[in-house]
Amino acid sequence: MKKVLLICYYFPPLGLGGVGRPLNLFKRLPGFQYDCHILTVKPVTYRHYEPELLEGLDTNRIFRSGSRDPQRLMYLLGLRKVSPGMIESGHKVSERFFPDSKEGWVKPAIRLGRTLLNNYRYNAIISTSPPVSSHLIARRLAAEYSVPWVADFRDFWTSYKIEATYTGGKNIQKGLKLLADIKKEAAALTVVNRTLAEYFNTNEIIANGYDDLAELWREPQDTKYFHIGLLGHQHEDKAVTPLFEVLSRLKTSAPSAFDKVRIIQVGQVNRDWFEKYLDGFDLKDKCVIHGFKERKETIRILSEASLFYIGLEAAGEQKIMPARMYDLLASGRQVMAYVARDSEIARLLDETGAGMYFDDATITAAVAFLQRRVDLSGQGQLPIKPLPAYARPYSSSTMAGKFARLLDRLT
Repeated sequence: MKKVLLICYYFPPLGLGGVGRPLNLFKRLPGFQYDCHILTVKPVTYRHYEPELLEGLDTNRIFRSGSRDPQRLMYLLGLRKVSPGMIESGHKVSERFFPDSKEGWVKPAIRLGRTLLNNYRYNAIISTSPPVSSHLIARRLAAEYSVPWVADFRDFWTSYKIEATYTGGKNIQKGLKLLADIKKEAAALTVVNRTLAEYFNTNEIIANGYDDLAELWREPQDTKYFHIGLLGHQHEDKAVTPLFEVLSRLKTSAPSAFDKVRIIQVGQVNRDWFEKYLDGFDLKDKCVIHGFKERKETIRILSEASLFYIGLEAAGEQKIMPARMYDLLASGRQVMAYVARDSEIARLLDETGAGMYFDDATITAAVAFLQRRVDLSGQGQLPIKPLPAYARPYSSSTMAGKFARLLDRLT
């Protein structure tokens, strides 16, 4: 079996969407004859932890280096979680670092990487970003040990393109030069969707995928109500209010269908503003707010949903694919999405037939779509089967298989 070193800053016990791709590669690549080792950071201060994601893993293949980045230093000072206000403050000072605030991780990780390469003789290195600093580590190690390197981008340079990441022209030029160097020196550059492929000018698109917990999805048991599921972090930028507007219009146009609708929310949420919005649309008695739950419990709760809603408001978000979209596909439920026509989510829904999308100009189409789904459910004509055929190309196993085939070409 060949060996591959995967360099990533975000890995369990850290939680949320950024850990999914490296975690699933770690778990799945051995099935394709690649023993995968992880080079990550020692414990850091973070927004949310999911230590349960480490259960059952071979932690002897997970190696953690020290770091002098702000999150590691805050952890050493005793701070475990960061608040939204601290995150916003961090964004304001992030340009003091290049290419990102994790630059203090680079030298310690390179030192540990050298030890690992001397001991294990890896056949290839994969680095995944954000943070871009992970590519600096891989770049140095690949050059020193003459090992093929795959630079993987889960997002733009950070959450934004290089041109929007930095306000100073000097850093923009440094970023563009670093990207050119990565393209020149990496054996391959992979991305998660077509929007990123166009930005980075690469044909190596390997989408994210749902994990093995998708096997836990079940058909809804409550036939009295039609439940709309809200999965993931909900905040004011995530555009949940279009759903409330759809329900408000449904109440007027089809009151009998509206009476059957309920909302199930699972994920991080600020209850104060969320409940205020519900009150504003007179929907508070229709929504159960669960807040954040562990993943198994999340699937158990949301298996009562007959439909999922997702909304992206900010223009920059339209070009990303939230990791939870693949969980929604695996659930077998249709998805009603408030997104732009040229968004990545719209592309996915068009390709799979897994739902519909709308914007402010087409909200009446969403009302009609929802009414039709509620009516079909009431007639017993809305079968829901988890893991449908259209979702299977987006499994974590498929993702790992594509990486393995790429590595086969390079090693």
